[in-house]
Amino acid sequence: MKQRLGLFLCLILALAACSGPPPEAVIEHEAITSANTTALLADLPPAVPDLSSFPVTIENCGRTLTFTQPPERVVGLWQPVNETLLALGVQDRIIGFAGMYDSLPAEFDEAAQEIPKLGKITTLYFPTKEVMIEAQPDLVVAEGLDNFAYDAAQGFATVAELEASGANVYSSGAICRFTSDDSERRGLDSVYTDLENLGKIFGVSARADAIIARLKAREVAIETAVATAEPVQVAFFNGDDKAIYVLNTGIWSDLMAKAGGDNVFEGVATDGEMSVEFFSVIDADVILYGTYPRNGFFPGRDPAEIEAYLSETFPEIPAVSNGRLSPIPTVVTEAGIRALDGLEMIAKALHPDAFK
Repeated sequence: MKQRLGLFLCLILALAACSGPPPEAVIEHEAITSANTTALLADLPPAVPDLSSFPVTIENCGRTLTFTQPPERVVGLWQPVNETLLALGVQDRIIGFAGMYDSLPAEFDEAAQEIPKLGKITTLYFPTKEVMIEAQPDLVVAEGLDNFAYDAAQGFATVAELEASGANVYSSGAICRFTSDDSERRGLDSVYTDLENLGKIFGVSARADAIIARLKAREVAIETAVATAEPVQVAFFNGDDKAIYVLNTGIWSDLMAKAGGDNVFEGVATDGEMSVEFFSVIDADVILYGTYPRNGFFPGRDPAEIEAYLSETFPEIPAVSNGRLSPIPTVVTEAGIRALDGLEMIAKALHPDAFK
C-alpha cells in the first residue's frame, strides 16, 4: 500500500518539467528494452485460443473466476499488465487501455495502435463508471481490487459494480488489496503467475509458457552475472524536492536483491513518505531513482533535477558523494514483462564490471 500510494502520488502530483534522462541513459535503456522485447516476442506460438481447454477456472485474490470461452471485450487498467496482454497477442480482444503513463516499446506499436484510451488524461485515462459500464467488458484487468481506477469517489466503477454488470475482474501483480500487506510480499514471481493465469484465461497457454521460459532464463543469466560480486548497499528513491518516497518492498525489494543489492530500507516501515532527516542518514552506495516521461497532463520526472536535489540535499550519503545516482524508468520495475529490463538495469547500476 505505502509504496504503491507513493508511486501514484508521484505520478499524479509531480511538478517538475521533464527534459528526459541524460542521453546516454536514454540510449542504454531504450536499447535494453528494444533488444529484449524483440527477442521475447520472436517466433512465439501463435495466439490462437485452444478452445478445448475451456471452461477455465482461476483462483484470484480469494475469488474463483470462471471462463467458458476466451474473453472478447477486455479492458486493461494499468500499463504493466497491458503490456503483458500485448505480449500474449490478444490485442484483437482489447476494447480499451487505461493507466498508461510511459511509452510502449516500439515492438508493440502495431499491436496497440487500434486500442483506444477510454478515460480522461487527468486520471491516467481511467474511464468513468458510465464509460466503463457502457463498454460492456467481459474482463477487466488491473493491479489490485481497490486501486484508484476503481475509486467511486472519483466517479469510477467499483469491482462490485463491474462484476454486477457481468465482467470478470482479475487482479494482477500478486496484489489483492493495497490496504493490506499484499504489496509488501509480491515479487518477480508475480509476473510469471500473471502470464500463466492470463494464458489460461485466453486459451494461449503455449504462448504464455514460452514467454515465461524466456523471462526465467534471462533472470538466471542476470543473477549468475552478479553471483560472485559483493552485495552493494542500495536505495530506490521515488520522490522529488517536494516529497521523499522510496520503493523498498515487494517487487522492488526482489529486483534489488536479485541484482546483487542490499536494500537499506528493507523491512523499514516508511508510511509512504519520509523526512529529509530520516533519508539523510542512509549509507547507500548506490541510489536508484525512478523516472517517467512527460505525458500530457503529467509533467514527468526530470533526472537532472532529481540528481541536483539529491546532490544538494544529501551530500554526505556515499552514493551522492561518489556520483552513483542511477535513473531507472519506473515502468520497467513494475510487475510486467519488462521487469527483467528493470532487473538488468539495476544489476548494471550496482555491478557495472560484471557486464563488461
